Amino acid sequence: MTRVAVGDKLKIGPYEVALDENAGGARIVLSVELVQPLEDDLDDLVKRSRTQIGRVGLSMRTWSWGLAVTAALVLFMVPWVASFFYEAPPTLRVLNTRDQRVPSAPTTVWTSGGISSAHKFFGDSCETCHEKPFVPVEDGTCLVCHSGIEHHADPARFKFASFEGESCQSCHKEHQGSATIARSDQGFCVSCHGNLDKHTTDSKLRNVTDFGRDHPDFRPTVLVDSALQISDRTRSLSDNPPPTEDSSLDFPHDRHLRATGVKHPERGNISLKCTDCHEVDAGGAYMLPLEFEKHCHQCHKLKFDVYVPDRELLHGMPEEMFAQVRDVYDAVAMRGGYEEPAAPELIRRRPGTPLTAEEKKEALDWSAAKTAEIIGGRFGRGLCDSCHQLFETTASAGPTGGGWGVEPVSASNRWFPAATFSHGSHRDVECGTCHEARQSTTAQDVIMPHATICQNCHGGEHASNRVPSTCISCHVFHQPTLEPMRPIGGTAAAPADGSGHGGTQIARDAGRPASDLFSIATVTRAARLGPMP
Repeated sequence: MTRVAVGDKLKIGPYEVALDENAGGARIVLSVELVQPLEDDLDDLVKRSRTQIGRVGLSMRTWSWGLAVTAALVLFMVPWVASFFYEAPPTLRVLNTRDQRVPSAPTTVWTSGGISSAHKFFGDSCETCHEKPFVPVEDGTCLVCHSGIEHHADPARFKFASFEGESCQSCHKEHQGSATIARSDQGFCVSCHGNLDKHTTDSKLRNVTDFGRDHPDFRPTVLVDSALQISDRTRSLSDNPPPTEDSSLDFPHDRHLRATGVKHPERGNISLKCTDCHEVDAGGAYMLPLEFEKHCHQCHKLKFDVYVPDRELLHGMPEEMFAQVRDVYDAVAMRGGYEEPAAPELIRRRPGTPLTAEEKKEALDWSAAKTAEIIGGRFGRGLCDSCHQLFETTASAGPTGGGWGVEPVSASNRWFPAATFSHGSHRDVECGTCHEARQSTTAQDVIMPHATICQNCHGGEHASNRVPSTCISCHVFHQPTLEPMRPIGGTAAAPADGSGHGGTQIARDAGRPASDLFSIATVTRAARLGPMP
């Protein structure tokens, strides 16, 4: 321990502490002075680390040019030169490949993003679409495969909807990965359909801006005259009265879907479900047409005579049915053995007993009378009338004529032809949730859901408490009933098969011969091949 006196100094790091004389009555007075200032470590480090590029023997400009040339060689020249020696394998071999990996084209290093799912089968052959270097894909290139793409609206009536002057890429953006390349945002459709009445007075379409908040009720396309095949789509399901359809059928859903069941001729009392008659197609989208033999016959037998139990009326062919009944009774009259008590003894004779000429005439007269009785009675006309609308004819009720006919059945297979819907994706929903069939008393009812029913689950594009649904969730943009949107060779004629996709029409308008087609089977580097096999 050392005593400290006034004037003594103590050095602590860069500081000097001195004991001063106490002149003001304080117990002790110390003075602290920074006697060794510290240098800024960062400044010192920067000072010692600064290196001029010139010290390595090359100027900054030389390095810049060198790196630019290297990048050009690696990323441009090498892939470009290598592409001349690359041959894309046939697509079918690519699709059938299991363990073998097919080398990618050298130019794939230039891609700006992933190829969409629809184009992946030629995704490594960039030149299939990019025919000219540094030039965006031209419409003509798209038309090599998509020659039959249809208009969105009739360009003769709706000039503003013809998209004249727009390119395919205005709406279809590639290199966005596996997502669809078609625009699906609601705003694209609403830009016109939100105030369609201001664009034209020639359309029966109504304004719509959002499915969840602003969508009019549905308007089904119904048959109003089955004989002339006249359809109408002017009334919505919420109109009073609602639209009805002239299907020429008499079918009450409520009687077939009774909670107490219906009587089956062999199984007793049964309870029918919608799916007992209505079947979804293989794709899970629409319902298959109903067939009498498959869906109705098990309950609705067409037997017409208890003494001829093995014969039934032909269904769907009235004239053939009239002839069939006459043939049956001609055979009965000639054979004999008919057991009806009211029949003449000649008809009830032992089967196989020969007839004289006069007896044959008498037997055939009975056959004609019996035929007319059946055709015009409960088990002929009455049986058909229970489900079908009948009409009177001028045909004689002679040997095969009944004097009446059956109106053709014209039940609509699709009431909403302008919309798409998948029953498969709604298979967990009970049919009665959307279709009020149990309350339908006539076949003229259009048992389709109102828009409000769909809005219970579906909302607009930005819905947070419903399934977000845009316009193209239910509607297609290109209408299959219209002519090609960009006809090749200046003609809009559809191909002979009516498919809308031309056979020889897909020849390029730039002078490419009609046989120079794009072939799925053999995509080559230039995508210009000979005729398809």
